[in-house]
Amino acid sequence: MTYDFDRKVDRKSTNDMKWHAKAVSMYLHREIPETMIPMWLADTEFACPPCIVKAVEARAAKEIFGYCAPMESYYAAVCGWQKRRHNWDVSPAWVTQLPSVVAGINIAIRAFSQPGDGVIIQQPVYDPFATIVQQAGRTVVNNALVETEHGFEMNFDELARLAAKPENKIMVLCSPHNPVGRVWKEEELRRVADICAANDVLLVCDEIHSDIVYTGHRHIPILALDEKYSQKCILLNAPGKTFNVAGLKSSYSIIPSEELRKAFNAMQVAMSLDVKNTFGLEGTIAAYTGEGEEWMEQELAYLEQNMAFASEFVEKNMPGAKLPKPEGTFLGWLDLRGLGLSDEELFRRIVLEAAVICVPGGWFGPGGEGHIRLNAGCPRAMLQEALERIRDVLYKK
Repeated sequence: MTYDFDRKVDRKSTNDMKWHAKAVSMYLHREIPETMIPMWLADTEFACPPCIVKAVEARAAKEIFGYCAPMESYYAAVCGWQKRRHNWDVSPAWVTQLPSVVAGINIAIRAFSQPGDGVIIQQPVYDPFATIVQQAGRTVVNNALVETEHGFEMNFDELARLAAKPENKIMVLCSPHNPVGRVWKEEELRRVADICAANDVLLVCDEIHSDIVYTGHRHIPILALDEKYSQKCILLNAPGKTFNVAGLKSSYSIIPSEELRKAFNAMQVAMSLDVKNTFGLEGTIAAYTGEGEEWMEQELAYLEQNMAFASEFVEKNMPGAKLPKPEGTFLGWLDLRGLGLSDEELFRRIVLEAAVICVPGGWFGPGGEGHIRLNAGCPRAMLQEALERIRDVLYKK
């Protein structure tokens, strides 16, 4: 079956906060017009796969929505997906259902560190990483990414020094990386895992973008590298980004270590994050089928074309700006430093004047200055209009 990713879905008639100007105004603390093009939240504009819609409809027809729990079919779906996509054998016993990957990071930080302890992150990175650490009373320790002519890389020497400090207990790795779009290579992942293991640092890996990987690149689950990492690693994932079902609140952890898993699950209960979403369970099972996989493969092809289109548009029409094609994710890391404009001026022109709602690069921490994160997970006509608006306000005479 062929799916239409150019079709526009009306989201203003739903509770989707991405398209509600009032919700966006509250998020940005500025008044945002109804004429906005929202490219901030990292969900896509594509209708969910029909198999998920049908599964949710079938469950709704049963007429009762009480407390629920994952059954064998849920675990079989999650484990089967990892096997088919990565040739990785996951035991159902390792899997715990979660409301979100962010919740999983929060649980891990509170379960395996104490107030004041250091948590290593790699900025510029998805902004809740730093927020979660700070709200938990822990210390953000930045192992900053290094920008080279070949793209962003990890500073392994600094990571080794930071991991060797006894007060630094946890590292949170974003793989693939949001917002810079790196899909880490096997040798990079092994170096991170080896450094953490050698220093008794718990490695928590956010792999929510793992399905969105483009030609020439391959995502490797951190725990699939080697069994030796299994006692000091927690993997977090979800179908939310891939299938546009973030609102179903269905994510999961994979934790081979029984000791880690028990402590993680106990903290999840203590934080009241253990109640399951009825439709989230059904949606995950449906997503991780052959029909869902076929839809995803077509989505990937469309997203890769979107990224190529956006990169070419910037190169041809926006002198001084750069938009490298990401290796993964549907998020573009638009570099506007060459224009000589301050972050406040970029925000004023792009967000307030053009009404293209992007996330300012500075929100991702040091190294994000002069950038914006642009969500290209949308019909191409919407992407083109957004880029044209940005061009017009940045290069007006």
